[in-house]
Amino acid sequence: MLNRPAEVSAKALPRLLKSPDNRKDPHPCASAVVTATGGNRKSSIEYRADIDGLRAIAVLLVLIFHGGLALFPSGYIGVDIFFVISGYLTTSIIMKSLENGTFSLTGFYTRRIWRLQPAVIALLSVTLLVTTLLYLPDDYIDFLKSEKYTSLLISNQYFSKVTSGYATPDAASLPLLHTWSLAIEWQWYLVLPLGIWVLHRYLAQRVFKAIVLGLTLTAMALALYLSRAHPDLNYYFFTARIFELMIGSCAVIFSSERFRLGRLSASLICALALATLVYCATLDDILGGFPNNHAIAVCIATALLLFRGIGDVGITSSILAFKPLVFIGTLSYSLYLWHWPVLAVMSYLGIALTLVTTVMYFVATFVIAYISYVLVESKFRKVRIGFSRTLLLLMILPAISLSLLHSAAKNQDGWPNRFGADSIAMFQSLKASVPANREDCLGVSDGNKPGCIMGAAQAKPQVLLMGDSYSNHYWGFVETLAMDAGLSVLAQGYPACLALPRIYLYNWYKAKNALYEKCHAAAQRYYALIASSQFQYVIIGQFWEAYLTDSIVTKLDDPRSHELSQQRLGAAIREAMAIIVKSGATPVLLMNTSPMPTGINECLLKRVKLRGLMGSAEQSSACASVPWSGLEDPFMAKLFSELKTEYPSLLVIDPKGVQCKDGNCMTTVDGVPVYRDIGHVSDYASYKFGEMYLQRFGNPLKITP
Repeated sequence: MLNRPAEVSAKALPRLLKSPDNRKDPHPCASAVVTATGGNRKSSIEYRADIDGLRAIAVLLVLIFHGGLALFPSGYIGVDIFFVISGYLTTSIIMKSLENGTFSLTGFYTRRIWRLQPAVIALLSVTLLVTTLLYLPDDYIDFLKSEKYTSLLISNQYFSKVTSGYATPDAASLPLLHTWSLAIEWQWYLVLPLGIWVLHRYLAQRVFKAIVLGLTLTAMALALYLSRAHPDLNYYFFTARIFELMIGSCAVIFSSERFRLGRLSASLICALALATLVYCATLDDILGGFPNNHAIAVCIATALLLFRGIGDVGITSSILAFKPLVFIGTLSYSLYLWHWPVLAVMSYLGIALTLVTTVMYFVATFVIAYISYVLVESKFRKVRIGFSRTLLLLMILPAISLSLLHSAAKNQDGWPNRFGADSIAMFQSLKASVPANREDCLGVSDGNKPGCIMGAAQAKPQVLLMGDSYSNHYWGFVETLAMDAGLSVLAQGYPACLALPRIYLYNWYKAKNALYEKCHAAAQRYYALIASSQFQYVIIGQFWEAYLTDSIVTKLDDPRSHELSQQRLGAAIREAMAIIVKSGATPVLLMNTSPMPTGINECLLKRVKLRGLMGSAEQSSACASVPWSGLEDPFMAKLFSELKTEYPSLLVIDPKGVQCKDGNCMTTVDGVPVYRDIGHVSDYASYKFGEMYLQRFGNPLKITP
């Protein structure tokens, strides 16, 4: 049993908060643990090389997963291993200082700040330099925003809002994406020390342990609830992750010198724990709703490997203490910090992960991490100045500076002059064509937002534009037609949502292994709005082919297949047509622009990003158009043909009629890229396509309903 520390009087609280703590801080990558030595003797910090080996396994899983290797398709569980280790080590240090009667909040935070923040500041500085050189204005502004939130220790919340999920294409070139886990660490540090001190100070040991166990089980239950109730959001939640850190705390609080398994029993348990980690890392279908029951298994297995009397007894302790593993574990913090920016910049430059580039990624990561370890981690971890000056120097000043820099970048449109005079016109065209309210009208379905009305000035909108984010990217196209026809348009869109009645999407967008309820609710509101309004036209814009999967259902337990999805799509779109026609409106279906070719913007913009150092003007011009067969998806072509026969008033508008000609589709308009992200067209292209459509085909919205 851990010895109960001497009682601390109420008078000691000011000293607890203010007194300096000059004890040597163990290297956080070195695995320091509390060891009670029996009797009334003080506990001491004992180094365990096997924990560094466990750190090595954790970071290697993450590096391999992000490197795109198929060996560990769920290698992201390495972060969960890190969380348990962090909970274990920080709780060990706090428990030791409580037993010694030397615990100090300011001392704890001073050591943590000097241990973690110098390397983070180095990361922020280097990525700032690289993105200043390479990132285009809008991307640069977004990066600076992520730097601001990283410095404010809430980047997990920021990335949960700006990405569609973990390990998704829209997150691939965000250099600071991985700092979400550091934000959770710091949020944990804000809770842990004072919480342990209060519980340890005022509760008997058995009650203290019971409360900690109860809180851990409650946090675990909360994580499982969030996994089911909010599978689209919980990955980055502190509330979904706190149980992982608390499991690490339990491995300390429930350890005892009196408990020690035999070598054989401990070896069997630890071998099973390691097997559990490897097994979970090799699964390829556990990301939905993660952290979930698999995360619990990973965390318990990690805790067993840490637990004194088990993890330090079995043969696995010697295996994990293998010197190469220990060396990697010593570098694990730097490896984690630097590996993702390497990949993000490669992605931003369109460098695919081939065998050669993957080797380059690993080599670059280890070289940069070692340099960071030698010049930053080792150099600054023992620096000790007062808490106030530490807080000001390493936390407050960087946060203020980066917040001001982000504001300045927004005001200056990301400083497009960084890329020279030749590129300024393109950036100005892109910027000038962005409608002020378009982005605010994505994720809107109540019909009551004034900023979502465009086109001609009218007291009441006569046209409804709805659908997924692809309806939103048609804003300029539709507004051009509407202005020409003297019509006002209400624009409503919902991301990744098939806006048709009565159907659901399963395991879609952020709804992992669940129904996309928000989309269904938005579609219901759209059709209620149609039935209660008197629109002249209702335009549905979708990336239609994207939904030809097995995801379309009418209820949770529906059987799923591609064929059934096609049947349900056909029935739902016919019901939509019926509702629209019954309301007195003319239905309009917007077909897709040509799908965005892989790597097209990297090809077009490489010369801009690298100031002509790589990629010639001829290579860029070769990207200006791509081949197109002229063939539509057979199912959608047949469905649209049937719909035009069944509903004679139906209008079908195909922007490819102006984007594509003679077997080729434009990827630039007037030298400006057609696409702005993973498939949506730029606002400049959207308006231009509208003008071109009017010139070539006339205005379909001038037809009298």
